[in-house]
Amino acid sequence: MNKNLFKICFVIALTACAASAYAASTISGPVTLGGGTYSPSSKVTVTVNSIATSYSAKSQHSSGDRIFATNSSDPKMWYKTVVVGTTPEASSTSDVLSSAAWTSM
Repeated sequence: MNKNLFKICFVIALTACAASAYAASTISGPVTLGGGTYSPSSKVTVTVNSIATSYSAKSQHSSGDRIFATNSSDPKMWYKTVVVGTTPEASSTSDVLSSAAWTSM
């Protein structure tokens, strides 16, 4: 259940950023979505990069060992393992998530 809840929150955050400015955004606190507020879990950062034709988004807990990601080229959720304490990666619309470093969920 937690995995599904994470995916839903991730997609909501992605939608909010993609609809806003077609640019790179970082969400680490409350964000207004329509008539409500979305806030990622404590110590979770979501980075989103979008342009008119594509987007990518990554999420990471500051003390976690995984980065979760998605992009407009592939509907899957991906993750990769990193060293705990690694600074969250910026998102890029050209990210290739199907590389050997990433695992499909």
